[in-house]
Parts: sequence; structure tokens; C-alpha cells
Amino acid sequence: MTDEKMNPVALWRDWFVKSEKAWSQALTEMMGDEKFSKGMGRYMQEALHTHRMFSEGMSQYLANLNLPSRSDVLDISDRLGQIEDTLAAIQVELREQRIQIARTTAPHAGDSPSNSARPAKPARTKRPPTSAK
Repeated sequence: MTDEKMNPVALWRDWFVKSEKAWSQALTEMMGDEKFSKGMGRYMQEALHTHRMFSEGMSQYLANLNLPSRSDVLDISDRLGQIEDTLAAIQVELREQRIQIARTTAPHAGDSPSNSARPAKPARTKRPPTSAK
């Protein structure tokens, strides 16, 4: 006997390739048939109908339990996103107005509004304060 006939991996590979070709050919012939197409179309319609009925039933069930459905949660998510966008725009406008107010109220270009609002502190020295007599 030759080594090719004794090699189990080669035998398995040949069997795999031949069976794959046979399955491919059989399924191609089956799918090419008009009856298969009609049957698959009916199956998909029934699956979609079942899915729609399940969704409607589940939303009714959740409504009876006073719980939000998936569409309710998605609607809230959309509204929350709009609110966040609006708040971000308001924050940008407030920053711009603060900068504009700071520019108009500062008497000198070097002064900042935070420095002018602070009270004057006494000078820090090691000598005690002198009393005026």
C-alpha cells in the first residue's frame, strides 16, 4: 500500500471536499426551484407576522404593568439627547457672554475680574505693625 491510502488526514480531506461539492450542488438545485422560493417567501411572511404580533402583545403587557416599552425608552432617549444638545448650546452662550462682560467691565487690559473683586490683604513682614502715636 502507498502512503496516500494510509494517510487518514488525506482521506478525510477528500471525503470532506466531495461531500461539500455534493451538498452545494443539491442545495443549488433545490433553491433554484420555484416551489422553494414561494415556500421561503411564505415562511418569511409568517415569521414577520409572528414577530409583529409578539411585539404588540408584549407592549400591551408592559402597558398593563405600567412599564415602558422599547419604543417608549427610545423616545425618551431621543428627547434626552435634544435636551443635552440644548444645554450644551446654552453653556457655550454663557461662556461667550461672561468673556464679553469681563472685557467690558475691566478698566485695564491686565486686570482680571477675579483680581478686582478680592479685598486688599495686609503686607506680610516679620516686623510687628507700628502704632501711630
